[in-house]
Amino acid sequence: MEMKRSIEGLGLYDCNDCGHVNMFVEGFHDAMVLYAIALHEGMKNGYTKKNGTEITSHMWNRTFEGIAGQVSIDVNGDRVGDFSLMAMTNIEAGSYEMVANYFGKNKTFQLLPAFSSDHFTLERRQEVPEKEKEVENHSCGLGVSALTGVTVGAVLGAVILIAFYFFRKNYRITIQRRTRGEEPESMKHHQLREDSIRSNFSAA
Repeated sequence: MEMKRSIEGLGLYDCNDCGHVNMFVEGFHDAMVLYAIALHEGMKNGYTKKNGTEITSHMWNRTFEGIAGQVSIDVNGDRVGDFSLMAMTNIEAGSYEMVANYFGKNKTFQLLPAFSSDHFTLERRQEVPEKEKEVENHSCGLGVSALTGVTVGAVLGAVILIAFYFFRKNYRITIQRRTRGEEPESMKHHQLREDSIRSNFSAA
């Protein structure tokens, strides 16, 4: 309402839909309210704003009224969201309507008058027994572990091969340089020995 009054006061533009606030603005607003509540409680208990762990703990397991309705945070710190399902109810006009609401707090659906069973089929998800869940999670874990092992092994093998190739190439270049550097010295000593032999023979 304050945003709407500000826009009207500035006379920027006429807006028929100004009562609806962008969902990202709503989320930011509600996050700031949640932080303010947690900070207030933390400071009341003697903690400072630098104690993030304490402030965060006051954000969890909490329900309050946000800008667009009730905001619920569960014991794990996850937001329990409410959602609305929209569908094109008039294909010729291209108009959309809300056909169902989902309430995360009690995990229930509310079907609205625009809902048509001809366009939607609701199926209740069957609960998987705990034993099957354990087997599924175990097999999934093994599959992920095996894939990770193969990937890491392949990468390490490739790195070792590349390192060996460059080491061998560098070693060969070093040997060739040393050989070229030593050849003139050996030729020089060989020439000196031949000269000394000739001088000895000539003196004799």
